[in-house]
Amino acid sequence: MIWNELKQAFGIFTLSTVKFGFGGVPWAVFAHLPFFKAVTLTTAGGVTGSIVFANVSEWALDGWTKFRTKYIPYRKKERKNILDSKFVQTVKNKWGLAGLAFFTPIVLSIPIGTMLAVRFYNDKQKVISYMLVSIAIWDVALYFFYNHFYNVLAHYFHHATV
Repeated sequence: MIWNELKQAFGIFTLSTVKFGFGGVPWAVFAHLPFFKAVTLTTAGGVTGSIVFANVSEWALDGWTKFRTKYIPYRKKERKNILDSKFVQTVKNKWGLAGLAFFTPIVLSIPIGTMLAVRFYNDKQKVISYMLVSIAIWDVALYFFYNHFYNVLAHYFHHATV
């Protein structure tokens, strides 16, 4: 029994590192984890993902640039870069790092949002701090949202099948 709980906790933690709002938190709620356990697991996963991707982002982006220039020197059609996205530019210009951190757990994923934040704002500690606050706030809000949503669906399907 304990191995199943550990596997489930590890899966929730791992999924929260990359897909927080539509992965880790719903899984924790649908697994009927108590509030404190669910919030602790998913927040720890989201913050761990933020720390990892903040530290890996420079290395990964520099490596990708070197790889692209060496092996793909000529590009026929330039694809749209995520840095030039209208949504990202609007958030960056209007709300700054706080806005980018606010939208990361729910709209963007943790890796993409953290990499963008580190790319735009070089202070990794500040980026991680903003992400931590945003992840914690979204975690509590999404827990209660999904918990209510789950109860509504369970109630609906219970009456529909009877």
